[in-house]
Amino acid sequence: MMNMKLLSMTGALAGLSLLAGASSGPKGGPCGWLASDLIGMKVISQQGDSLGKVEDVVVHPGGEASYAVLSFGGTLGMGDKLFAMPWSVLRTIEPDTAKKDSTRSLVLPLEKDRLKTAPGFDKKNWPIMANADWTKDVDAFYIGGANPNAKKPVEASTRTSVITWRVSELKGANVETPTGDKLGDLGEVAIDTNGRVCFVTLSVGGFLGMGEKHVAIPWDALKFSVGGDKGDKRMISLPVTKKQLEEAPEYTKNKDGDKEMCDPKWIGRVYEYYSVPMYWSSMDSVETKPKN
Repeated sequence: MMNMKLLSMTGALAGLSLLAGASSGPKGGPCGWLASDLIGMKVISQQGDSLGKVEDVVVHPGGEASYAVLSFGGTLGMGDKLFAMPWSVLRTIEPDTAKKDSTRSLVLPLEKDRLKTAPGFDKKNWPIMANADWTKDVDAFYIGGANPNAKKPVEASTRTSVITWRVSELKGANVETPTGDKLGDLGEVAIDTNGRVCFVTLSVGGFLGMGEKHVAIPWDALKFSVGGDKGDKRMISLPVTKKQLEEAPEYTKNKDGDKEMCDPKWIGRVYEYYSVPMYWSSMDSVETKPKN
């Protein structure tokens, strides 16, 4: 067993409570999504009218989701464009348990006339979302009255990075040790209702010399860098040993596993195992590098 640095359980439990309470449904429902479920989720207006769907989510190392990327199809006559917006603009609506076909939805509380003037981009020509000039203009559109969640500031442009990822690109992305040995491929990406990546899953069976095994990895445990001949190859590494992965919290892709990924206590154990500060806490002094 790895020599874990103990965290303050009082602070951890408080953070877990906030994580669960901020997004649980009326019967203690899920506190987040798997990206595979989030992509394609419908987006509705405040009146319940269908507006479009989530096409992708753009994230970057060390922080919240930068943007949700939406399409509006022919509903608003904007079918040839995609629209990126700070996650804080959206709200979550949990299913109505009294209705058989009710599903989780995302609400975009913008009037259609206002939405038609939102900055968009061609589906085949994605902008560089780490570009501060581009993000500044987009964020400016959603400041004030355009962002109903004013208590949570639009901060995507202040957190820009030279590296951004679309969660659709993370699926199957190669993860290596710092010395270049392949650990496995990224699978699921778990995102909470604040748009923050909780953790990812990693298939590590080959590295361990065994059958397929999926483990959960805190997003902040991953190291992101660029390389290649042109310096434009995005790389992901994870400083762990085989022994650590053998004993790491496993993730099972089934109905029970999907529920588990939303259990704050289980997420807390994942972070503790890798000695990574729980991202919803302010315990910045805790070392973030996994121990042997």
